Amino acid sequence: MGSEQRKIVVVGAGSGIGAATAAHFHGRGDHVLAVDIKPNDTPAAEHREVDLRDGAAVTALLGSMGSGWDLLAHVAGVPGTAPDSDVLRINYLGARRMIEGMLPLLNPGGAIVAVASTAGMGWTQRTELLEGLLEADDADGVDGWLAAQEPGYPAYNTSKEALLIYAKRVSGPALAEYGVRVNTVSPGPVETPILTDFEESMGKDTLEMVRATVGRHGNVDDIVPAIDFLGSPDARWVNGQNLEVDGGFIASMIAGAPIQL
Repeated sequence: MGSEQRKIVVVGAGSGIGAATAAHFHGRGDHVLAVDIKPNDTPAAEHREVDLRDGAAVTALLGSMGSGWDLLAHVAGVPGTAPDSDVLRINYLGARRMIEGMLPLLNPGGAIVAVASTAGMGWTQRTELLEGLLEADDADGVDGWLAAQEPGYPAYNTSKEALLIYAKRVSGPALAEYGVRVNTVSPGPVETPILTDFEESMGKDTLEMVRATVGRHGNVDDIVPAIDFLGSPDARWVNGQNLEVDGGFIASMIAGAPIQL
């Protein structure tokens, strides 16, 4: 890829995959703007704070950033242990606002990579059911849609399904109008500080089954290279795709019973 410095925004840079992503690009010599809800010491050239639930705050952040960026790595997200409204506002609506707001700020040939989840893999069966959420472009719309759902609605899975659908739908227009590609990365369980939250919300037995199937949980160093590739010029004709980075768990589950070796 050469040694030219690039300008990269990492949202959710305070911990976990986001912190590792920011540190990776910073260590390579890129100019990194690390964005998170709270102050952090992640290695980066600049640090900003934003609450993705607050549309005005997101707009203010975008208005202060200037143009000439090469990559938005949107990694921010909360687990299903958070209130359902926060899960949808942050994981789906917050990501959507950042993606749409960054499109005119990115250089032609730039890229957006949003981190979704293998928990969103049911999107192909639920697109019609999620149309109302996908039409919501503000917090009131998201909360109104949520209020109409049955109690116990799987907010986390839904937030990632909506993000996957939205990213695919916006990818074509983004490339045609701005020359910017939009792709997603879907990790399986990853050893980060919020893994225990996922054990609580999804069930420890479920996550242990995933671990047993592929041998271990992922770590941040497994995920960052996928973000790097999709955000690089090497992936210049990869657009609207979702890269599952889960050790092959989803593939083996979809294909049926594993081969006994």
